[in-house]
Amino acid sequence: MKRQFARVFVASVMASLAVAQSAEPPPVLKIVREYMKPGKGAAHEKNEAAFAHAFQNSKFPNYVAWEALSGATQVWFLEGYANYAGIEAALKISASEPLKSTLEQLEVADGELRTGESTTIAYYAKHLSYLPVPLNFAKTHFVWVDMVRIQRGHAEEYTELRKIQNTAFEKVGAKWQRAVYVIGNGASATDYLVVRPMESLSEMDAPAHWNNRETLGESFERYRKLTSDIIVSADDILFAVNPKMSNPPKAFLDADPAFWVAK
Repeated sequence: MKRQFARVFVASVMASLAVAQSAEPPPVLKIVREYMKPGKGAAHEKNEAAFAHAFQNSKFPNYVAWEALSGATQVWFLEGYANYAGIEAALKISASEPLKSTLEQLEVADGELRTGESTTIAYYAKHLSYLPVPLNFAKTHFVWVDMVRIQRGHAEEYTELRKIQNTAFEKVGAKWQRAVYVIGNGASATDYLVVRPMESLSEMDAPAHWNNRETLGESFERYRKLTSDIIVSADDILFAVNPKMSNPPKAFLDADPAFWVAK
């Protein structure tokens, strides 16, 4: 799938998140993952900045880039949508000239810097999330993502596990945020993204004493059993938001110009 057909953000969704901090995450999230060749990070950033500039000089909406600080060398480009109709509208916009030709040229250069690419569609799961304070994506500089895979057919049990976790978070007065996205539908879903936005990495230094018998109480053994029985894998990635490779909405620029405005 060509990158230029995967980059559109629905601006109204993301702008509302920056302005109205009580707004929830986008219902539909499209994630374009790019995997970099060794030693090509600087060249990739420069080419992505050209992508962002092309979009900024058009009527194109916005997107945000997350650059991995751990694990494989990769960048995630995140696009928020209200529904699938928004994705279809984006495809039509990205195919129009003169933007289409500009993006195709940049795509050729970008392809020389990558080892691969993939695209994922995920859906916001409010009932699994933990948001004790309003989200503020404009002030998000780092993101911790836990990619969880469960046994097929055990979505109900994963919901129970998340409920136990969230109850424990409340009990210890945790202020950290967890926005959960599910990849797939219904009981057949096996993959989840647990997203923790942060303004500073120092937020990870605070102890998280919740997964113990004292806090979990009578749910302690059940939590351990669920974790053992249904979790196939859980891989963590720490990201830094890269403003040079992003095309943020104006509300982001106004809220945190020192971070988002290109130097």
